[in-house]
Amino acid sequence: MPGLTAYAGLFDVASFKEGDGVFVSGAAGAVGNQVGQMAKLKGASRVIGSAGSDEKVRLLVEEYGFDAAFNYKNGPVAEQLEAAAPDGIDVYFDNVGGEHLEAAISSLNVHGRVTLCGMIAQYNATEPTPAPRNLAMVIGKRLRLQGMLVRDHEALQPEFVRDVGGWLRSGELKYQETVVEGIENGADAFLGLMRGENTGKMVVSLTR
Repeated sequence: MPGLTAYAGLFDVASFKEGDGVFVSGAAGAVGNQVGQMAKLKGASRVIGSAGSDEKVRLLVEEYGFDAAFNYKNGPVAEQLEAAAPDGIDVYFDNVGGEHLEAAISSLNVHGRVTLCGMIAQYNATEPTPAPRNLAMVIGKRLRLQGMLVRDHEALQPEFVRDVGGWLRSGELKYQETVVEGIENGADAFLGLMRGENTGKMVVSLTR
């Protein structure tokens, strides 16, 4: 499911094309790391990711092949994104929302595309969060922002299996999982997911 989400969100929803510059938030997660790798495999000019720790930033660059990555906790997202993508971006894959979405809108080039996959920055909010303050830029830049649910893209499954199966067999596409042992620890695993403690997919194993 995370793989198909990445595949459909990048190639179908965001209409990725060779030469696009791509920014992925929550890039060390199960969906985000796949988006970045797939973009590189299909000829992105530059792939940038954000993550919540310096260790995850290193993983994105050294293991997954991102061209640049930054820790969003180290400073304003807009400033770090502008430094990582001085020529702007063409596609933004949004797993976070909030400050990340606002920063991406500022960095997107004319006719840029945004896949709205997740809004994790708002999941635990107890009050309504402010919309990006620069939404008016969507008009002048003629941007396209589109939400997605993976179940709407089941028709892509054969194409997804063909492409991703080949990349996995060749070793070009990599992935990691964070495994928590025991169903009794399922709640802790879920809370850890919300805190960003996972690298890749968070899995609760029922076998010992």
